[in-house]
Amino acid sequence: MRTFLFVSLMLVACSNEEEIKKKVAAVQQQADDQAAKAKQEAQQKLDDLQKQLDQLKTDAADTKTKLDDCTSKSQASADASGKSADAALAAARSAFKEEGHLELANVNKSLSELGPKSVKATAKAKAAFQKALQPASGQQKTIAADLAAWDSATLDSFKTVKAKFEHDLALLKNTVRSAKATLPAS
Repeated sequence: MRTFLFVSLMLVACSNEEEIKKKVAAVQQQADDQAAKAKQEAQQKLDDLQKQLDQLKTDAADTKTKLDDCTSKSQASADASGKSADAALAAARSAFKEEGHLELANVNKSLSELGPKSVKATAKAKAAFQKALQPASGQQKTIAADLAAWDSATLDSFKTVKAKFEHDLALLKNTVRSAKATLPAS
């Protein structure tokens, strides 16, 4: 009788162990599926950002060509120098603004590449990562304002506008580097 009870208990324990193994495998599969989905979404966002970056590069090259054309035309005609200077100023504003968008896109791409890495991080690392990224949103808004300032920049204020943009961009790059440093190396 004792042997029968012992064998029955062993069968129940083995059955529970198999069920537990199946449940653990199911949970692991679900976690793997979620990680794969997150990775796929991150890749799609990176691809979209790359397309935007490529378009910005093309636009910047076109704008630079237009700026070069405007500059050569203004040199060719002394009588039209006042009009050409205004056109060159507008083209320069546009070129600097496009270049700024391109640089910001590069930083944003670096930032978005950290997303998949943060998924794999520990809870402590994720918290440090999120805390390190807190200033990024405000810095991006400041840079957007800097880019808008190019629209009204004069020949005299170009250096000031450019210096402010470069300073604010450097702050954002530093924030991205700090956030990246909180994640484990992969």
